[in-house]
Amino acid sequence: MGAALALALGAGTGTAEPTEPLTVTRLPEAEGLLLTSESSATIGSPDRDTGAFSRAVSEAVRLQQQSAQSSCVSVPTARSSVAARWAWEARCRYKRY
Repeated sequence: MGAALALALGAGTGTAEPTEPLTVTRLPEAEGLLLTSESSATIGSPDRDTGAFSRAVSEAVRLQQQSAQSSCVSVPTARSSVAARWAWEARCRYKRY
């Protein structure tokens, strides 16, 4: 059994093909890729972008609240289904903070 193992190990090493050559690629310097104050002025300042995002979120919340208020104007009647009354209660009567 030891001879078979030695033969199997020896057979694989003698016929190995050459490996691929190692290719080294130089990457650009990281310092040149940083944004400068001149290039960031054309992209937009973080404060201005944050303010615009905050205004957009506030406007979306205001529109959502207006939509909820307008849908709560009509109260379901006694002839409404139980599911419709429960949905109105959940949407209009209970406030979520």
